[in-house]
Amino acid sequence: MRSIFCAAALAAVTLGTSQVASAGFVLQSSARNVSVSVAGAVVDTESNTAYGPWFGSASSNAASYAALATQGSGLSYAEMTFVGAAQLDASAAAALAARSTASVVFLADSNESIRWIANLWREAIGSNNSASIAMSVTDIASGSVLLGFTGPSTGSGSFDVVAGRSYRVDIAAIANATGPTHSLADFNVGLFSSVPTPGAIALLGLAGLTARRRR
Repeated sequence: MRSIFCAAALAAVTLGTSQVASAGFVLQSSARNVSVSVAGAVVDTESNTAYGPWFGSASSNAASYAALATQGSGLSYAEMTFVGAAQLDASAAAALAARSTASVVFLADSNESIRWIANLWREAIGSNNSASIAMSVTDIASGSVLLGFTGPSTGSGSFDVVAGRSYRVDIAAIANATGPTHSLADFNVGLFSSVPTPGAIALLGLAGLTARRRR
């Protein structure tokens, strides 16, 4: 199921970068990363600081555990979409960590309302094991948090931005384990300055599909 999830995520973010709108995100910086750590040391990682679509994957496997971090995301003038997960499965004691994160700064080129939708999930089985997922949008100059959202939860809405001001979008899915576990944190997030494209609609459909599968 995980490989299907990743392929669909990549298809969604790739299609979602084709639209140009009259007002949108003027991208200023991007840091997208996936990593897996074993016994406190990073054993696999992949990152991207460019714009447009990106898919990253990091993993580590042994007889007693499997660790995976993935992300498919797309950054464009009209929309930003993010699909990713951090997952750990272990049958014996092991110090494991998986992370899928994104931090994007954009300049608003007009006074407008940005629409958002998010499906965030986390679960952790076993003592001393944890999973967390959170997203936020912050006005960099004032430090005001325009949107703060944590999982497990699904939501949508809008927030207002002011022309000439910069804002930062942060998403972080983190899974940690020290013993036998199934730990998972995943996200489906879309931010839109215009009517969503077909690729974004595919992303939202994927969010609904994964939510139904969890039930």
